Amino acid sequence: MFQTLKKVAVAGVFGIASVSAVQAQDFGPFTTSQSIDFIRAIADADYVKTSGPANVKGSYFEDSYEINLTQISDFSYSITEITSGNNAQYDVTFLKFGFFDSIGNEVTSLTNVAAGTYFLSATGKLAGSLGGDFNVSFNINPVTAVPEADSYALMLAGLGLMGFVSRRKAK
Repeated sequence: MFQTLKKVAVAGVFGIASVSAVQAQDFGPFTTSQSIDFIRAIADADYVKTSGPANVKGSYFEDSYEINLTQISDFSYSITEITSGNNAQYDVTFLKFGFFDSIGNEVTSLTNVAAGTYFLSATGKLAGSLGGDFNVSFNINPVTAVPEADSYALMLAGLGLMGFVSRRKAK
């Protein structure tokens, strides 16, 4: 009887050790957020259009922000204009913005984004008398790996077989 109890205790210790080994790889979710304000003065324009209709002429910008994801992540972002008052001295008219992979393809799904290098890009017109003011915010939520059910099933089957063998030897 004592030998059986000792064998069951040893099997239990190994079972607990195997469960904790599986859970030791789960570091839990963490969030990396970044929010940046940019003031682009007219003098800082990337290019100036001097021909065409009046609403097309002016100073323009093209900004790109490199983001390196080290693991599969959910990603969200916003690019918003910051204005002060009704007659904004810093005004931005966004022409295009988006999230692109390293070869320039637009990423349309921001969930389960693979690890790699990405670019958050914004292009627009500096429509204010002094330029433009805008905010770029992004949030990265790494996706945690979920252990597969078959690893738990194999562990339980192994414990069951160990119990069966120890009970059979006890008889």
